[in-house]
Order: sequence, then structure tokens, then C-alpha cells
Amino acid sequence: MTDFKYSVDLPYPKLEGPFYPGDVKCIMDDYSGRSGETTAVMQYLYQHYITAESNQRISDAMKGVAITEMRHHAMLGEAIAMMGGDPIIGGSTCFWSGANVNYIKNPVAFLQHDIMMEKHAIANHSKAAACVKNPTLSELMLRIVKDEELHVTIFKELLDELTAQ
Repeated sequence: MTDFKYSVDLPYPKLEGPFYPGDVKCIMDDYSGRSGETTAVMQYLYQHYITAESNQRISDAMKGVAITEMRHHAMLGEAIAMMGGDPIIGGSTCFWSGANVNYIKNPVAFLQHDIMMEKHAIANHSKAAACVKNPTLSELMLRIVKDEELHVTIFKELLDELTAQ
């Protein structure tokens, strides 16, 4: 069994100007859209809570990943504010809602869903990195991708452990 580390051991780039107002639009959904960092934090905390009594290893992993996602959320919210945007908890089409969380209780099923969700985040963050004009923001998005790739690995390992039993 692996002792998990929930973020890659690399620094996050510091944002530097110039800032471009259009960059806010490129990262808003990643920050707090339906499948953005807000949803990831809430999803993984929910899973942490419901597995605390039945599977401490999964519960601890979900909490650790949620904390990393909180860091991502904070960095993107701060970036939005630095660029003159409004870091509301909502993406480009609607305010965030608890209905965005998938309330699956079965660990095998929710880990499968979480893997899909992380792969979606990787694609979205990579797309945002290509969309933004600010090079340090692009670097930040790509650095966050590295954490999301690690989360896929962690979730796959947990899933393998569950399905091997």
C-alpha cells in the first residue's frame, strides 16, 4: 500500500502581470463552474465524510485530495481578483450549486466517477492554459494539471485495492 502524497512536489508559479481581462473568462469555469474546483472540493469532502467509519484509507485520501483542490480553488480565485475579475462562486453560465456534487455512496462507483472527473479537469485546465494570454497564468494552469494527474493515479490505486478484494 502506498502512503499518498496529494500534490506534486513542484512549486506553483507566481502570477505576474501584465494581466488580460479576457483571461478571467478562460479560467472561470475551472474555478467554480459545474465541474470546477469548487465542485471537486465539495465532492471529495462528501466522500471523506461518508467513508470515515467504513474505510479510513479512502476517507484520508479524499480529504487530502480535497485540501489540494482547495489550494487550486484559492489560487484561481486570487488570480481572477488580481486580473480585475469577480471571483464569484459560479461559472460562466450559472452560480454554483450543491446539485453539482455527485452523491454516490458506493466507493467503487464514486472512484470511477472521480477518475472521469479528474480527467475532465485535466482537459479543461489544459484548454484554459492554451486560452490565456498571461504566461504565468498558463504555467499555473499546467502546474495544477500535474496535481490532477496525480489524483487520477491515487484514485486508480484505491479502486484497484477495492476491486482486488
